[in-house]
Amino acid sequence: MYLDLVLFLNLAVNFFLLWLTGLVAHQKSFVLRLLAGSAVGSAYLLVLFIPSLSSLFSWLGKILLPLLMIYISFRPRGFKQGIVIFMIFYLSSFALGGLILAFSLWGKYPVDFAGGIYFLPAPSLFYLILAGSFLYVLVRWLKPLLIEKLNYHLPSGELEVEISFGGRSKKLSAFLDTGNMLKEPFSGSPVAVAAYPVIKELLPREICKALSGKGGMDWSKLETALTGIKNASRFCLVPYHSIQDGGLLLAFKPESFKLWQKEKHFTIKEQVIVGIQQEQYSLGAEHEVLLPLDIWRSACRQEG
Repeated sequence: MYLDLVLFLNLAVNFFLLWLTGLVAHQKSFVLRLLAGSAVGSAYLLVLFIPSLSSLFSWLGKILLPLLMIYISFRPRGFKQGIVIFMIFYLSSFALGGLILAFSLWGKYPVDFAGGIYFLPAPSLFYLILAGSFLYVLVRWLKPLLIEKLNYHLPSGELEVEISFGGRSKKLSAFLDTGNMLKEPFSGSPVAVAAYPVIKELLPREICKALSGKGGMDWSKLETALTGIKNASRFCLVPYHSIQDGGLLLAFKPESFKLWQKEKHFTIKEQVIVGIQQEQYSLGAEHEVLLPLDIWRSACRQEG
């Protein structure tokens, strides 16, 4: 195989691995940055043809190269984030290489063993594409679990939100609940949950009457309320399921949703739904809104 084809194939594999790493780590990816990082990794192959640079092919070089590729591609915001992305990149590389080897052995490729080293002919393009496709499907299937487990830059506290609705605004303390996976079923928008007692002053009086009963939602009053207010289209029902129970949660689409973390301020550009829980939850004395993970990630994307 010609050198230019080897470099191009290596560039394509590096790009796929970096893109897959960004997908797993939920990092914002730019094609030009990924291409630049991939090109650095591909150019590393030239070390094989320059004897004076053979020292770069040591274990130290194999660690520094991925770190450089990751820095160019993602610009990590901290040491911990960079290490996590580095580990994901390495694991993705091992997984892809292992799958290619498995498919090659399954296809009865000849394998030689000498001096404690296995020698395998270059895999076919078919096995490379097959392994990449299998790894992509696996990552997409496991992504919700991976996102939940890789929360390496979540805030520990000091979160506040400002919700504007119906010409009124209110600032509330917030808690980032990684277990909150609620989404509005039609738009797929994330749903923050607020207890009715802390949010009622933003709601029309007609809606408050339907929510204030002790026996749960008064659906007949809600139907009457929604036919008599101007912004009825901003209300919706969100199905939910918890350990205790399940059902439908009345929710509304605020005109704006702002988030603060200490001195930082974010205006969430994506549509956020606010679900109304009729009774105060256990965190009520300390936190007034339960934020889903997607809202925090939206804020992080604004930082680049």
